[in-house]
Amino acid sequence: MSAHEILTLQFGHYSNYVGAHWWNVQEAGFRYDSPSEINHDVLFREGVTLKNEVTFTPRLLLVDLKGSLKTLPQEGELYSLPSQSAPDQVEIIAQPPEEKNEFQKDIETNATLTKIYDLERQVRVWSDFLYTRFHPRTVNTVQEYQHDNENTPFDIFPLGANLWKKDQFSEDFSDKIRNYIEECNSFQGFHILCDSTDAFAGITVSCLEHLNDDYDTKPVLGFPLVQPSTNPIHLLNLALCFDGFAEHSSLFVPLTSKPPQFNYIAPNPDLKYHTSAILAATLDTLSLNYRLKSAKNTLIDVCSDFATNGRKVATASVCLPFPLKTNEDFIDCLNTWEGHLSQSVTPWCDINPDNSLQLVVLRGIPERRLKKPPNLAEKQRNYPAYRCNDLKEMLSYFIVCTSYGTKSEVTVCGEQMAVKTPFPGFFTERVGNTGDIDGGRSGPVEKINTLAGLHTGKFVGTMLETLSQELEKIKYKKYHQFVSEGVENDQFRECFDRLLDLKDCYEDNYLI
Repeated sequence: MSAHEILTLQFGHYSNYVGAHWWNVQEAGFRYDSPSEINHDVLFREGVTLKNEVTFTPRLLLVDLKGSLKTLPQEGELYSLPSQSAPDQVEIIAQPPEEKNEFQKDIETNATLTKIYDLERQVRVWSDFLYTRFHPRTVNTVQEYQHDNENTPFDIFPLGANLWKKDQFSEDFSDKIRNYIEECNSFQGFHILCDSTDAFAGITVSCLEHLNDDYDTKPVLGFPLVQPSTNPIHLLNLALCFDGFAEHSSLFVPLTSKPPQFNYIAPNPDLKYHTSAILAATLDTLSLNYRLKSAKNTLIDVCSDFATNGRKVATASVCLPFPLKTNEDFIDCLNTWEGHLSQSVTPWCDINPDNSLQLVVLRGIPERRLKKPPNLAEKQRNYPAYRCNDLKEMLSYFIVCTSYGTKSEVTVCGEQMAVKTPFPGFFTERVGNTGDIDGGRSGPVEKINTLAGLHTGKFVGTMLETLSQELEKIKYKKYHQFVSEGVENDQFRECFDRLLDLKDCYEDNYLI
């Protein structure tokens, strides 16, 4: 079986929050006692340490600022050489080491992670809750800028674009991309997560241009992470970022750092540790469409389906957790369902399931909970959906019955999503240990059922129109820092016009 490997690139501090949760969730779901439905070789790579120990690490390159790693060594912790004492004549002046939190100390000593950690208070950066170990080439830090330094902020698009122009950065990063790809047997493309409202947007777009030049046959699926804001600088960065993705990626899916309210989780909207976990759960569920061992789709299939007639943007949604009650069958759950299946995690976007194209992934529900057998079915036998023979068929039928003019592809995975430590414990008391609703609970939730969707329709145009209206309010000529770093005023006007042209691609007559 070919792995159809994907290389993931993460640019920016919040992107690394999302990525840390995503890699943690995947590793927590590794199955060692039985075959897995998921092909983990798509996103992970096998290696060997200097001690000849086999490792399984993410196929990943990430970028963050100096000072953002705290206790995480840039070269990782799997391949480090024993420290050597310095010659007597050399004086070493070192910063005092960062203090590891209790969770990281327990990982270091291989302790069983069964206790309750106060990560809500202890997490300062994404590496504070990182469980997955990285390859030495994974972490790349920008030495010219300090994390959370207000005196020299890394805050505008051209700062990132100019950083890429430095040979030392771009050549080193490009070499690492090539090294990863040369290791692959059947490389299929790229995932890109990026902070879209600061200078990391500039690095990302410059990297996209490089990928477009050197790997033009490989699809790029982008996830710009958006901090909803009326701050003009944030919006100008976002416009340049979206414009770059529209030109150089195969498809991009904006995700918001301020997700909506959910029925069965109570996240703190001001904690990156919480909000990033929701987005990581969305990505992990959605990507199962092309990460299952039985998957017929590849990354290029997904991008090609959603990027037609000039369209380059899709939206995402999630239902977290999917609310199947204890001892309830799937058919009964759908029969009493009210409203949409999932909620939008794309900024400025209310997803309408009518007249749309969508990809829906359901995970965690076993086929045995589809419906009761005929001799026990009682009222279920009167439901039209009772004739459906599996979860995929029944969910597809439900979507057809509850939406108009919609083309849907449904993927089903029986494996639940693992949400044990260090995933946030923000589930309400109604969520049981294994994700069922109203089943009672002792201790933390360890696994849940989820549903996520990828969508395109007229609502994408509405999102782009909302952004364009905010951009038109900005007197961009007065933001001289962009001009001084190389972005001319005419470039903003051209960028705004291209976003409006992109919006026009989502009128009704351009749909499926």
